[in-house]
Amino acid sequence: MNDNFVHPATSRISITRDGHSITRSAKIPKPVVLVDTREQQPFPVLRNHPNWISAEKRVALKTGDYSIEGMEDLLTLERKSLADIVNCTVVSRQRFIANCTRLAKFRWKAIIIEASYEDLKRDCQEYGVESDVHPNAVVGTLDAIEAKFGIPIILTSRHRTLATERAASWLSKHFTYWWLEQHDFGRVLVDEDRL
Repeated sequence: MNDNFVHPATSRISITRDGHSITRSAKIPKPVVLVDTREQQPFPVLRNHPNWISAEKRVALKTGDYSIEGMEDLLTLERKSLADIVNCTVVSRQRFIANCTRLAKFRWKAIIIEASYEDLKRDCQEYGVESDVHPNAVVGTLDAIEAKFGIPIILTSRHRTLATERAASWLSKHFTYWWLEQHDFGRVLVDEDRL
């Protein structure tokens, strides 16, 4: 990883009740991440973040590129590279919109993009993405997707390690909140501030 970036946390997610960690005493597991079999360059979430993720399994997901075992009908994360999202704006727009219609049905969903807002607002040919699509068309499409379907757009980085970290954190946090809720601990990580 570039030395200009702070390294990710190496500890588990902190879950406290009455000021004491219950992560181990409550036997709160780490999620098993499901990776769609069609995902050609999957994020190495387990390899890079074994502190947050317990395992990865390759499975055929109906929607999205990532989910969590036991949450397949509740949670999905769609990954797009910069080239993918530019392509989705024009060339494969109808397929992308149909996919967003399916994504919208999930309780927790997001589209994670391996690019920053600055990347999206530049001429994509700077990055070797051959396209005549105007950057404003890409950004406008993403804003419309979020507004119409309620799908959060997570802009990350072209640095794959940072994008992987963001995906692993998102997946593990959603799993942990869900697990706590399912086991009557409430939908709270830190009881003092109710986060």
